[in-house]
Amino acid sequence: MKKSTLALFVLLLMTAGSTFAQDNQENKWISGNSFQYMLPQGDLADDYNYGLGVYGSIDYNFNKNLAWRFDLGWNDLEGDEKTIIDTTGNVYTHKPKISVWEFTTGFKASVSIFYVEARGGYFTGVHEWGIVPAVGLRIGKFDIQGNYKLVGNSSWFGARIGFYWGS
Repeated sequence: MKKSTLALFVLLLMTAGSTFAQDNQENKWISGNSFQYMLPQGDLADDYNYGLGVYGSIDYNFNKNLAWRFDLGWNDLEGDEKTIIDTTGNVYTHKPKISVWEFTTGFKASVSIFYVEARGGYFTGVHEWGIVPAVGLRIGKFDIQGNYKLVGNSSWFGARIGFYWGS
């Protein structure tokens, strides 16, 4: 319950920030929110099956083809329940879960409705710096993105769907 309340707070905070973005269109600031489904890869896939995330994004458009982007995201990864028997015969059950806050920034280059991104930043939970290459499609206020996060020894694919509050 505490984690979902925190995620909702982040979503509301970013939505409130959209008022700033809409009022400052002459500065080309826009913001949005998105949801992500995650597929862990490599070492991360040994313990976790999937993840869900909530994001807030702020873009500053230098022109119609180049933007600076900042993302704040909260991701929750979960795995199957495992039973462990130690050397003394005690049985333990464990269901792996991890929360990862993501603070990333970088550039977005657009060609028509398609774009590519290169972001980098810090990921709590795995306590590492990482990079995020991404490709996406923006149609009006809607955004669909595929990304791959390389964070230390951890990595995951992400599929995001988002909504921009500014135009």
